[in-house]
Amino acid sequence: MGRSTLLVIAAALLTLAVGLVGWRMFSAPTVLRVAVGPSGSEDARLISVAGQQLVRDHAGLRFKVVPVEGEAEASQAMQDEQADLAVVRTDIAMPEKAQSVAVMHKDAAVLLTVPSRDIAAITALRGRTVGVVRRVPANARILELLLDHYEVPRDSVRIVTLESAGEVAGAFRSGAVDAVLAVGSISGRNVGDTVAAVTAAAGGAAPVFLPVNEAEAIAQRSAPFAAFEIVRGAFGGAVPRPAEAVKTISVSHRLVAASSLEDGTVSELTRLLFSMRPAVAAIVPLANRIEAPDTSRSSSLPVHPGAAAFYNDEVETFFDRYDDYIYIGAMLLSVVGSGLAGLLSSASVKRRARTLGLLDRLLGIVRLARAAGTAAELDALEHETDDILGVALGKAGRGGLDDAGVSAFSLGLEQARHAIADRRRSLPAAPAGPRIVAEAAE
Repeated sequence: MGRSTLLVIAAALLTLAVGLVGWRMFSAPTVLRVAVGPSGSEDARLISVAGQQLVRDHAGLRFKVVPVEGEAEASQAMQDEQADLAVVRTDIAMPEKAQSVAVMHKDAAVLLTVPSRDIAAITALRGRTVGVVRRVPANARILELLLDHYEVPRDSVRIVTLESAGEVAGAFRSGAVDAVLAVGSISGRNVGDTVAAVTAAAGGAAPVFLPVNEAEAIAQRSAPFAAFEIVRGAFGGAVPRPAEAVKTISVSHRLVAASSLEDGTVSELTRLLFSMRPAVAAIVPLANRIEAPDTSRSSSLPVHPGAAAFYNDEVETFFDRYDDYIYIGAMLLSVVGSGLAGLLSSASVKRRARTLGLLDRLLGIVRLARAAGTAAELDALEHETDDILGVALGKAGRGGLDDAGVSAFSLGLEQARHAIADRRRSLPAAPAGPRIVAEAAE
């Protein structure tokens, strides 16, 4: 196998290897670590189902769940670079190294009581006992925030914790609480079960919802919160619960991404999150609450540039994103191709030079044969001709001679042999050696 052929094969294998590596890099799914908790929560279930949907859709992204105990731990996991994404609650912890991708859902602060307690406003909670559903310290801080805004001294209100909505009805009947605060999605179990329990404690009468009429003002003063409206009849009932729309405040659960995560990856994540929302919502209805965050520059909770590009229809195409790499790759391939072409051309020139050298030698044999003075000289030239024939046959067998080359060698060999044969015939006959005659002894 010729040297040039080996170079071509090596170049082809190198190109194939580079292509396979490139294909592997661009086709392999990108795995994103997602910190979410606690286990069994609505957020954890939502992320789990979304991750399964990504696998079913053969998407280019995958989720690897990093289980944590709660939103604060999810934020810390991202701070410690143990996660690429996290689901956090805006009033608990927003990691410094992260930016918003999407609002997964909003949790409303629902403050309510039974009609018999004669409480119609937050200011009437002075001297009362308020139960906070679920042992989440941040929920108690929301109640304290509301009391502070309406100038109700904290020490004038007794705050107790109810482990679940199942304790609410009994707490009202026993007089342990005068009002309760539940924080959660309007369509979630925590708030819905709490409203149902207060209704049961009131003997089926509609509960009294305590409004936060200054919700916008509170949101302006405290960035993690937003104004929220509980619409009339949000919790059903023959008599709508509530009977009229009620203002309150809310906090959002957000999917946040590490600031260092590539814009293109986050854009694709955001696109997939919204495109698969209907399929996920069929299993986890909470997915219907996924929405875009505020992308304005004035937002106190910054949005990741990759997510903002999706929301603003500014997502870069593949060529926009990698045009520099494509240009550099094309330049490198051009240089490699030029180098290979030069090597092949050089090898071809050397091979042609060697072939011409053999033909020149055959012409030299023709000239030497015509001037040879002895048979011994002709014998040496004939041996050299045989050697050249062997070299030519080897080249022809390896494909090193084309049809023109074979014809040239055939003509040269024929001329050399003719010249040698003609000269042999023209040489004078060699003198006979001395004849020794044995005479018989007489």
